Parts: sequence; structure tokens; C-alpha cells
Amino acid sequence: MTFRLTLSFVLIMALACTGVSWTLYRALNHELTWRDDITLINRAEQIRQLLADGAQAENLPLYFNRMMDTHQDILLIHSPDAPTISVNHTGVNPSLLDALPTLKKPALTTIAKRDIAGTELSAVRIAAVSYNQPVTITVARLASERQYMLEQYRDNSIVICIIAILICSALSPLLIRHGLKAIHALSRLTANIDSRGLSQPLDEQTLPAELKPLGSALNIMRQKLAEDFTRLNQFADDLAHELRTPVNILLGHNQVVLSKTRAIDEYQQALANNIEELEGLSRLTENILFLARAEHNNILLKKETVILADMLGNLIDFLEYEADEKNITFVTACEGTLQADRILLQRVLLNLLSNAVRYSPKNAVIRINAESKNSEHIVEVINPGSELDAPDKLFNRFWRGDNARHSSGYGLGLSMVKAIMELHSGSADYRFADGEHIFSLRFPA
Repeated sequence: MTFRLTLSFVLIMALACTGVSWTLYRALNHELTWRDDITLINRAEQIRQLLADGAQAENLPLYFNRMMDTHQDILLIHSPDAPTISVNHTGVNPSLLDALPTLKKPALTTIAKRDIAGTELSAVRIAAVSYNQPVTITVARLASERQYMLEQYRDNSIVICIIAILICSALSPLLIRHGLKAIHALSRLTANIDSRGLSQPLDEQTLPAELKPLGSALNIMRQKLAEDFTRLNQFADDLAHELRTPVNILLGHNQVVLSKTRAIDEYQQALANNIEELEGLSRLTENILFLARAEHNNILLKKETVILADMLGNLIDFLEYEADEKNITFVTACEGTLQADRILLQRVLLNLLSNAVRYSPKNAVIRINAESKNSEHIVEVINPGSELDAPDKLFNRFWRGDNARHSSGYGLGLSMVKAIMELHSGSADYRFADGEHIFSLRFPA
């Protein structure tokens, strides 16, 4: 990580130095060129004014030597009746300037430019009058000093950029390692945490501001892990308790049967008892696997339109014999349809209805209501009964209301109801009111 960050910083520094140097180089080149061109135009105007004021053309080189740098500037005065006056120490052939147009008012855009052996030559030619005779003044500048200055600036910029990149390469790893100390400390604290220390949060105040969101996220993760670990331990304890009973029953039956020689029908009865217990274990295993898959959303729902009244009618017919034994009556007020997995919805309703029949007193009335409210469909199963001691644990795995585990089943029914409803993006809840147990199933509209 240190190497990658160092490489990133060096690349950013190289790009920044290159961009800044190139921008400043272009700005300096533009500024020096502009100054040279302005100087060129001003000198041409001054020489024209001197001629207009009566100065002799032969004396103008003296003025020109004082105004201009003769090592890079050129002055040519052409007169039809007099020889050409020339000041040229640059080594540039004056004939290269013969094609210049004669201007009355020079401007920056009218300055002629051409390349002389890699050096820019700027020139301007204007018309003037000397003693009532027309003359032309040609002023040119070879940008040798400007080019030399720009080359020096470029070379110095490259050297400074290289030094800056080398300093960045040397200091970045040290600064990065210093900045990562907090991460290393946080990593050590996280690595040293075991299941017993999950409930102890990290001290976020000792972390730098940049790592406080990470520390907060780690504390949330630790809290969730602690809760999951607690549930896992509880689940393991409950599962061991539930498995111990049928295993002990199977072991006891087999030991009794094998304690002496018995008749064939006794062996057959023992095998039938074993099969019954094994079927119970098989159902327990299937239910546990279903809950595990449901928690990880590993169950594919086959949603379809379910007519609620028809499904409830079939389930009530299925429970008719058990309900008749206690003279229990069903009253339904359900219309409309639901979008749900038919098999899973049937499993949910059958569980709630069978529990209602099992735990309702004799001559009870079990009501099933359905309505649409607040963008959701609500199905309620209501049966009379006494208030529970711990209703908040009702949907926990392996929990049964008697807490003594004397009733049949394994206490997974309501936890499966909750899991199936969550698969449907809904919810299942319970409340006790006016001596009645009310289980509500909420489906999104």
C-alpha cells in the first residue's frame, strides 16, 4: 500500500510540475514576445517621428544604437535618391526583408515573422518622409536573447521538477508510513479480538478524524457479530437439547428391545417406534435447513395470484377433525387475492391455524380477517387464550410457550412463519388484546 500511494503521489507530482512548468513557460514566452513586438513598433514610430521632425537619415543609426540592441536589432532606411542606411550586426541577410509590405500604421497583427536557423525574426516596414522625400523604415529583431532566456528557464524548470519529484519520492514513504500507524494499530486491535471481546467497542476518540467512520463501522460490525454469536450459541444449545431427547428415546428403546430375546411383533413395534422418532428428526433437520436458506435469501419464490378465501377453506377442511374434537368454530372474513408463493403461504397459514386450534379452549371461535390498509395487505388469525409470559420470544427458534418443552413439536413453527414473511418482503407480528391472541401477516401491496 505504501508503494502504491508513493507511486501515485510521484505521478501526481510529476504531472503537476509538468503542467505548471509548461503553463508558466508558455506565459513567459507570450509575454516576452509581446514586449519585443511592442518595442519593435515603438522604435519604428520613433524613427519615423525623428525624420518628420527634421533629423537627417545619416544620423539615425546613432539614435538607433542608443534605443536598440544592435546585436539582435536591424535598421534599414531606404530612399530613392540616397544609398540605403543599414545597421545590422546580426548576420541576417538584409535581402530577406525586401519582400516586406510597407505599412502606414503598424500593429501587433501586422508584424512579419519568419524562422532564421531556429531563431524567430520579427520585422516591420513603415512609410516615412525625410525632407519631403518618401523613405521606408525597416526595423527587425532577431529573438536570440529571448530564445536564450526561454531555454534557460526551461532547463531550470526541468531541474527543479526533477528535484521536487526526487524529494517527493523520498519523503512520501515516510509520511505515508506515519499516517498509516493508526490503521496498523486499528488492525492489531481488530485482529486481537475474540468472541469474548466482541461486546467491547473500540475507543473511537483515540482514532484520527479520517478513521473515525471506519472505527464506527467496525463497532457496528462487532455489535452485529456479538449478537449473531450469541444467537448461534443459543441455537446450538437449543438444537443439542432438541436432538438429545429423540436420540435418548431411540437409544433407550433399542437397549430395552435388545436386553432379551423378544417375539417378532415386539421387534416390529420397536422398529415402528424408531421410524416415528427418525421421521421427527428428519422434519427437524428439514426445518432447520429451510430456516438457514431463508436467512440467506437462498429460496426462490414462485409468486402467483392466490385467492385467499379458497386457500383458507381448504386448510379449514384439513383441520376439521382436530377442531371438532374441541368444538372449535372458524369464522372467516377474507376476500381478494395475494401475490405470494402458494406453497409457502399455505405453510404459514396452516401453522397459525393449527396453533390456534391446539392452544384455544373448547368451544372457542377462531377468526381469520383480511384487509388492505396503508399500501399493504394484512391477514389476521385471532383465537382466545391466556396471556403469554414472554411474547417477545414467540418467534425465536425452539421457544415454546410452556417453557417446559412438554408439548409436541420443536418450537420452529413461528420462526418459519417469520422467515417466510421476510422472504415476501413482509412481516409477522403478535399482540394480545381483550383475552385474544392476534397474529398479523403483513404483505406489501
